[in-house]
Amino acid sequence: MSESPVLSDAPADTNESPENASAARARRRGARISAGVAVGLGLLVLMFALAYVAPLIRPFSPSEVAGKPFAAPNGTNWLGTDDLGRDYFVRLCVAGRTSLSIALAGSVLALVAGSAVGFAAGVGGRWLDALLMGGVDLLLSFPSLLLGLAAVTVFSSSMTTLIAVLSIVSLPHFARIVRARCLELRELEFVLSARISGVRSSTIVVKHLLPNVFPLMMVQLANSAAIVILLESALSYLGLGVQPPTPSWGRMIAESQNYLTDSPWLVLGAGGALLLSSIGWGLIGEGFATSRRSVV
Repeated sequence: MSESPVLSDAPADTNESPENASAARARRRGARISAGVAVGLGLLVLMFALAYVAPLIRPFSPSEVAGKPFAAPNGTNWLGTDDLGRDYFVRLCVAGRTSLSIALAGSVLALVAGSAVGFAAGVGGRWLDALLMGGVDLLLSFPSLLLGLAAVTVFSSSMTTLIAVLSIVSLPHFARIVRARCLELRELEFVLSARISGVRSSTIVVKHLLPNVFPLMMVQLANSAAIVILLESALSYLGLGVQPPTPSWGRMIAESQNYLTDSPWLVLGAGGALLLSSIGWGLIGEGFATSRRSVV
């Protein structure tokens, strides 16, 4: 059995001059895409480095008093102190550890579970497709934030609960994207040939469908991570996220909003970190989406 054929999204050219022009445009577009992905990765690497490395080189813990309350940024407290005198830079970094970990873990879990549902619906029979997509549509009928609020209200507001809830919220998007692509692919000749030859469905999924769907899965992973980190911060802002003494960006914004006039760095620090993280994931997702080439 031969491997899946490889095609490009770009139309074929019939003469040399348009082909050269098209190749030049593709190279320029690829350079812009690569720059966007590099910037996004750079932002995320910086955020993860600050989250896991910076607190180790600072002499303060996130919960100890490190100076006078509302101290302005200085040589000792790089981003000043909060209303209780705790070092704001250290708390910001440790909060990033919480928010980034929840976003990444929730998105990866949604990727695995949602893609499994999508593949099963795409290659299974009509009844299995209807059953699985009915469940997916049911999840999509609830607003993501409302579903998250209900879940964390019923269960505990731990990191495990948040990861599970946020992955369930993101799961339907992976399932629908993967299923839609599988429905397209299963009608193509190389998949039909594999079926006629008696190849098992699991082998068809791994050898033929997965390589073609994988780029879309990566795009959705980046987009979901950007959304999940905002949802986690929204829940924390409402007091339903990770509970003290563990800091998170959403809770830090909620705790600092009353001091916006006198100590604006308290809100701008957490808000800026949240914005940069979302931009980083968004740039990566946009780069993958633009540069994607179907392997079918």
